[in-house]
Amino acid sequence: MKFATFALFAAAATIATVSAADTKPWKITNLSSGERTNLCGRQIQTCQNNCGGPKEAPMAFCNSTTMAWGCGCSEKTPDFETWNWPVPAADCAGSNEACQANCNAGSSSDRNDCFASCSATHKCNTEDAPVSYTTTKDVDSTPQYVGPAVSYKGDKLDDLNDGNDRENVESSSEDSESGKDADASDSEEDTSSTGNIFKPAALAVVAAISAGFAL
Repeated sequence: MKFATFALFAAAATIATVSAADTKPWKITNLSSGERTNLCGRQIQTCQNNCGGPKEAPMAFCNSTTMAWGCGCSEKTPDFETWNWPVPAADCAGSNEACQANCNAGSSSDRNDCFASCSATHKCNTEDAPVSYTTTKDVDSTPQYVGPAVSYKGDKLDDLNDGNDRENVESSSEDSESGKDADASDSEEDTSSTGNIFKPAALAVVAAISAGFAL
């Protein structure tokens, strides 16, 4: 509970206010260099705390340029809820800010409904939050960033309205997820040097979506 409260506050503090004129597609790398550095510091610290200390977290990493992150413990599998890790929480908050900005840029007659839709699809720091596609297998890999609009609970979400086109991503996600599953299998074969890797529930959710949104 302490970590969840911290993540919620930190995500809100990290995201800069988005003006109505700033309606470019949301991507977590839109954050300033200072914001990304601060966020990565909190991401690594949260992983280390969850593992039991820095020495118990051999795979605690976060790339402040790409915002790729991961967490692996030497003695256990990280058990922090995916939606409460600092980077995914900030990713959700930023997507929501972009959604609100796009509402402001739209027709005034539809604005209230638009704002309500943003709130409905961005229930950050809960299992109903949109999946964040920022986890990677190592610090040098580039995140997917944009994926199908689905919650961690497995529900398909309406348009997130954050400027990203997810239609093509949804149609091609099956092939990309097959590759990720293969990478995950390779990683599981030898954890002696990397520890027990955090595997977000989002992978199973996206796999289900790839099969045709049969959720």
